[in-house]
Amino acid sequence: MLEPGCRILISACLVGCKCNYKASEASVYASDVVFWNRLFELYRLLPVCPEQLGGMPTPRVPCEIKDSAGLVLQGAGHVFNREGLDTTACFIKGAEEALRFARLNGIELAVMKSRSPSCGVSEVYDGTFSGRLVAGSGVAARALLDSGFKVVDEFEFCRMFAVHSVSGF
Repeated sequence: MLEPGCRILISACLVGCKCNYKASEASVYASDVVFWNRLFELYRLLPVCPEQLGGMPTPRVPCEIKDSAGLVLQGAGHVFNREGLDTTACFIKGAEEALRFARLNGIELAVMKSRSPSCGVSEVYDGTFSGRLVAGSGVAARALLDSGFKVVDEFEFCRMFAVHSVSGF
């Protein structure tokens, strides 16, 4: 159970920032604005967009991991956009910055956007731009996990609230 006031690193698109590749917020935010905004009253949310931190523009051409996030972080994998441009360096820089931000702020949990090539926790798109999902994580999520941070996606985070009711919700 999360204590009120704890520090949570959260994908900025999950709390209404129009920073995803389409320059919009995550659909889960739009579906329950009250819930997501209430989190700011309960916790110290620290919104980040690793792709913007890595220097990617908004809006941007969609990107997918060709190999695995672990290989990307080791310098042996790649992230490409739909037009074939290698965007690996931006994803590595964004992951490094998100990790630095997490460490500087002593976060207790990271809540990341599912399926994102930066933030996905348990599944991401397969790198073919066919819409097919594979087991794996995004580059920033992998960096956080490898550094010992607890990382969940927005769906797991919502399930945490379903199991452990928080007063006021």
